[in-house]
Amino acid sequence: MTNATVSETVQSAKGRELTLTYEGGSQKIVVPENASISMLVPGDRSQLVPGATVNVTAAPGADGKMTATRVQVTQDGIKPPQ
Repeated sequence: MTNATVSETVQSAKGRELTLTYEGGSQKIVVPENASISMLVPGDRSQLVPGATVNVTAAPGADGKMTATRVQVTQDGIKPPQ
């Protein structure tokens, strides 16, 4: 997997065309209109409410217990990726 930055977005006849730039190059991809595009932004604990959809990334700590390293939560009705 390569991390990339969206450096350009244009509307084409095929759909939304994104130019992704990464170390060593770039690539254009077409994203269908029904695909959601989101970005991670800082949040706070007040967003963790009953009924909210969450996606938790965890790793084992020094004591062997799993510790959350990232928590994504529903915001403005948009659910985190599964």
